[in-house]
Amino acid sequence: MQFDIITTTTQLHDFIATLDNSPISLDTEFVRTRTYFANLGLLQVSQNGKITLIDPIAVGDLTSFWQAIDNKMIILHAGSEDLEIIREHKGDLNFTLFDTQIACSFANLGASLGYANMVETLQGVIVDKGESRTDWCARPLSDKQINYAAADVLHLQPCLEKLQQQLENKNMTHFFAQECADILAQKMEKQDPDNAYKSLNNLFKLERKGLAVIKALAKWRLLTAQERNLAVNFVVKADHLWLLAYYLPTSLEDLRRLNLLPNEIRIHGQQILNIINQVVNQDESSYPPLVTRLVDFPTYKSTLKSMREKIKHCAEENDLPVELIASKRFINEYLSWLWKLDDAQKQQADKPKLLTGWRFDLIGHQFEH
Repeated sequence: MQFDIITTTTQLHDFIATLDNSPISLDTEFVRTRTYFANLGLLQVSQNGKITLIDPIAVGDLTSFWQAIDNKMIILHAGSEDLEIIREHKGDLNFTLFDTQIACSFANLGASLGYANMVETLQGVIVDKGESRTDWCARPLSDKQINYAAADVLHLQPCLEKLQQQLENKNMTHFFAQECADILAQKMEKQDPDNAYKSLNNLFKLERKGLAVIKALAKWRLLTAQERNLAVNFVVKADHLWLLAYYLPTSLEDLRRLNLLPNEIRIHGQQILNIINQVVNQDESSYPPLVTRLVDFPTYKSTLKSMREKIKHCAEENDLPVELIASKRFINEYLSWLWKLDDAQKQQADKPKLLTGWRFDLIGHQFEH
């Protein structure tokens, strides 16, 4: 396997001059253990069968490359984290995405097929995944690491060509393109810090005051994590946020009794207490509404079962994985929208996935209310 390695700005500019409008296969190797933002360790690129590895640590500024992929077709496999890295570095996602994992799903080769399994299925080639757990920011990289990284883009273009044909044969090309465009749009949506608390567990066990506290603490934790480039759980653990909201401590000694970590208390203890005190003294009318669980709605189990049966039938009719059409998360998102919001709130809220795009055309119209 032949490939070039770029370690200077001059080499990067010379490489960019060779790019044309044909699809670009892309992969990233990164490290994210304690940081909020991923540290890019290596960028693998392939176009027209020519593989190039770009060393972002040696080169530094990759702005010219990110600009060069504007309006191109970018081939990724399971590209969720790659897209986040590209967005952070590029500032936008101004290109057409072809995610081969999603294409495999539409081709019914597997709902979440890994790269090695895809290559073996479509190309009959065994890919070595031995270097998947490595520190890609350490230097020098070994020959084995570099060869492993290059192999991650070697097969994307040939797989794309086979998948395009399969999608065309199934009349799924348009649905697939919609899904990839939706993913790009979703990745460009900025997270609202005020909603950070909604992904935490056991919110239904909190009174409105506790919900107001956990909302404020989750917002502070997210903004602190972003500002200090720390993984959110290295600011304060999620379970500890819940304890703080439930017990409403008023002193550092209270924090110790709740078994918060020494670093959480030492670095953030006073700030946490200030936030709690501020929220507790707010007008109660500003507190969020109580959280109700879907499972507590009397018809939840029967409705879930009925919807799953319809979705399963639809999947069989269209030769698609059930998980692609509607995971349990998508069903719950729809039921939350249907049951928890009044008509005015429904107008304000984003429509659930089941009622938009290709999913609505395929099955969602059967659930519309």
